[in-house]
Amino acid sequence: MKNRINSLINNIEEYFCGLALFSTLVILFINVVLRYIFKASTTWAEEVIRYLMVWTAFIGGSICIRKGIHVGIDFFLQFVNSDGKRVVASITNFICGIFCIIMTYYAWELVKFNMSTGQVTPALGIPMYLPYLAAPLGFFLMTIRFFQGVFRPHIS
Repeated sequence: MKNRINSLINNIEEYFCGLALFSTLVILFINVVLRYIFKASTTWAEEVIRYLMVWTAFIGGSICIRKGIHVGIDFFLQFVNSDGKRVVASITNFICGIFCIIMTYYAWELVKFNMSTGQVTPALGIPMYLPYLAAPLGFFLMTIRFFQGVFRPHIS
């Protein structure tokens, strides 16, 4: 059951990021064609692209952690044997997981604040908290991935 849930989350993350990047490409291409060939452009395209890229960055962060390809400093790991590397990786994942828990909390507070203001986006007119939801969701997914890494650390 746990593997099936993990696999489902993996698939949702990857399909979402793939679809968001593809949508960004299509919208950007259409907007460029409209602007330079037809001398017209959309008012909403730049806003949609911006929000899709923000969502892709936060959800993509979880994918990078899961695959062990996030940015890291490994200078000191050169001086440690493989068992030491696993210990250091587990400790690092634990500390990063705690950081992501804190960031999830504060990002959610920001979303709640945006909900209370009733602010909407300028071009699309959607509630402003929807773009901001990328942060708590992304940090929550990163928290899960870091704590998975405590028990199964990626060692280069």
